[in-house]
Formats: sequence, structure tokens, C-alpha cells
Amino acid sequence: MNPGRMIVLVIAIAAALGAALMVRKLSSRDQAPDARTVTEAAPEPQAGRVLVARKDIPVGHRVTPEDLGWQEWPIEAINKAFLTQKKDPKALETYSGAVARMDIAAGEPLSPRKLVNPGEAGFMAAVLAPGMRAVSVEISAETGAGGFILPNDRVDVLLTEEQQAEDSGQAQSVHNAKTILDNVRVLAIDQTFRHGGGKDGKDKEEVVIGSTATLELNRADAELLARAQASGQLSLALRSIADAVPGDEDSSRSHATRQTGSRALVVYRYGQPARLALKDQ
Repeated sequence: MNPGRMIVLVIAIAAALGAALMVRKLSSRDQAPDARTVTEAAPEPQAGRVLVARKDIPVGHRVTPEDLGWQEWPIEAINKAFLTQKKDPKALETYSGAVARMDIAAGEPLSPRKLVNPGEAGFMAAVLAPGMRAVSVEISAETGAGGFILPNDRVDVLLTEEQQAEDSGQAQSVHNAKTILDNVRVLAIDQTFRHGGGKDGKDKEEVVIGSTATLELNRADAELLARAQASGQLSLALRSIADAVPGDEDSSRSHATRQTGSRALVVYRYGQPARLALKDQ
């Protein structure tokens, strides 16, 4: 073979081997991880703290600190209406003692429209039991047990009337007093809705002297009280805690209603009388 061709053939073979080695090296470099490359961890999702109900809260329930709690909530899921720790760090203390405007489920985020604090518009309507009315009467230290009647106490309502009676042919004024309502719940004295809170978290027994007492009555008793206010002077008699039974079926019912029992209408059919009970509304 010509020496020149042999030299060219050797050079070609060497070039081919070099190219193959270079391709293999480049391929292995692409597959192997670069030690200088820093792997960045995915950012963790941010979360805020939202005030939620720890248990089911029915409408009209007076909220306690045990009913509320802070809970982490995804930032992107936080509504502007929610009570957040960042926006209102004292919300738990602020809304302890508030009344629920609506039913709140356990774990549900809270907002100001779901709770109402004493003194705010709508508080009295939230405090009232279903079917009851708030009726105000004028009182003084003399007619309000010397100022010792507090919200949530139970009282009897007395009516004092002046009547004319004849004695030896002369007209004399005679004052008669009778109990028209008993075991009535006091909702407020003036604008005081509840006792003042003490350092230990309990209510302080303090004297509240006001000019108006707001009572919780059903419709029939509210009408009776209105008539009584127009006919004489009303006084409130404070009941003992042992006497006051808020859960009693007869609580906040008029004295006259309990004496007469349910109202009835006598209907005559074929000459025979029949009594039909009338349901109070």
C-alpha cells in the first residue's frame, strides 16, 4: 500500500476514535448532576390566623372565651370580613361576651356581622328569647329595690293604685297594691346590659341605679304591663336566686294568667255547653 494512503487512513481512524470518545464524554456529562447546581426547595404556602368558633354556637348564645380560638388559615382563602390576628389581635377578648346573631358551626371563621357586643345596634334583639318582647318601665331607687336590681335578675312587678272609698259618708283615698307579674327577667337597667367583669373573669356585684328597667315579657304580659303603667305606679321586687327558676314553664307569665289557667270559650251546641281552650299567642 502506498505510504501516503496509510498515513491518511491512520489519521482518519484516530479522528473517528477521538470523536467517539468526545461524544461519550459529553453524553455522560449531560446525564450526571452538576455538583455546582443548587437545588431550590419549593416555597411553603403562607398562612394567617383567623378567629373561629371552637364549637357550634346557636343564635342568641352569649359567647365565652372557651367558644372562640385562633386557627391557621391559607392566606389566599382569607376573606376581608374575617377577624384575623394580624388585623385585630385582641378580637378574642373583644368578642367574649358578645351574642351570636346567627347559628355558627364549629370551625367556621367569624366576622363582625355574626356577633354583636353589648351597646351595639341589634344587641337587645339578639338577647331576647324567641317569642319574647323587651318592655321598659320607669323606676327609681324607691321603686327599683334601692338600685340592687341587676341585669339577668328576676323580679316581681307590683302595681299600686289609688282608689276612692267612702268612710262614714266621706270619700277617702285608699291605695291598693297587687302583684301583676312575677319571675320576670330583667334585661337591662338603663344602658347596662350585664354585670361589670372582674379581674378573675367573673361579674362584679355592683349597684346599678337607673331610671329605666327593660323587662323580658311575652305579648300578653307586655299588654298587661302597658295597661298597668297607665293606671298606677309600678314597683319592682327583687326575687331570691333560689326562687328564680328561668327554665320553669310558668316563668315570665302574668300572675293573673297562672291563676285563671288557660283561657276558654264556652260554646253551646244543641243546648249543651262545651269549653274550647284558647291558645295564647
